[in-house]
Amino acid sequence: MVRTGVCKRWKRLVLDKSLWRYVDLTPYKLNSKILWHLVRHWIGSSLQTLKLKGVLNSVRKQEFLTPAILQVLEKRYPNFEHLHLQETNLRSLSFDCLPSTLKTLELSECEIPLTWFKSSTTKTKSLLKLENLILNKVSSFSNQHLEIICSQSCLKTLCLSGTYRINDIGIQKAVPHLKGLEHFKLNECNITDITLHLIGCHLKHLRTLALLDFHYLTDAGLACLSGVKTLEKLWLEYCFCFSSSSISTVCVSLPALNYLNLNGIFFEGQVIDEIRKSLPHCTVTNVFSNTDNVLKNK
Repeated sequence: MVRTGVCKRWKRLVLDKSLWRYVDLTPYKLNSKILWHLVRHWIGSSLQTLKLKGVLNSVRKQEFLTPAILQVLEKRYPNFEHLHLQETNLRSLSFDCLPSTLKTLELSECEIPLTWFKSSTTKTKSLLKLENLILNKVSSFSNQHLEIICSQSCLKTLCLSGTYRINDIGIQKAVPHLKGLEHFKLNECNITDITLHLIGCHLKHLRTLALLDFHYLTDAGLACLSGVKTLEKLWLEYCFCFSSSSISTVCVSLPALNYLNLNGIFFEGQVIDEIRKSLPHCTVTNVFSNTDNVLKNK
């Protein structure tokens, strides 16, 4: 049994919000008993989004998330669509345990096993409704994970940040399954111009593309994006190897483009003004952090 004092404290925090669709429990220390009572008795049936923080970076060893709790989430909350897990060790939890109602899965600084995302032989359920996969600093996420999850879902959003195991080979195996992808973010992945070529060839319905902090992508790769005529927003933050002329040429060829992010890239003279003039219907940003400004003035 959970202590009465603990129950009352959680009741004050959660019961008053029983009609909330969004519940963020990341500021609180949880164990499986407390979370069990929350999902069974105190969180309202209209729940759509749940954010939880595990104990991966804590002295505690036992995670609070169990198959039984996930099963309750699926049964009690028919509109439960968004699960956000932080610092959670998922190595002992099967992918099949996740609620089939999920449309968005967000993992931040989590650990997953080698075969995660792959349905077991005894249970064929997969996340067919999953549309958005957002990963931040999930170091164990590999090319194999990427291929499996893309092949068994219809993703509209894919954000890969801090997933250094992902490279051109992984992207090549994934893109045939990403025909409907609309939003794509890449940061701290081991990709080259080959990935930009694959994006240009396969992702014909892409609306947003974010490339962050890639210092080795070149104009040859950027030119491949000219074929993505649906592109509305493009981030090239801290991508220093793209020339201003190539940026202008590619962006002018994108009829739907209305936002271009060039933050952190230094342009000499009036170059940034010339880029803006070439794109009269597009908002172009070119701002710098305090550290950038110090380096720029040296």
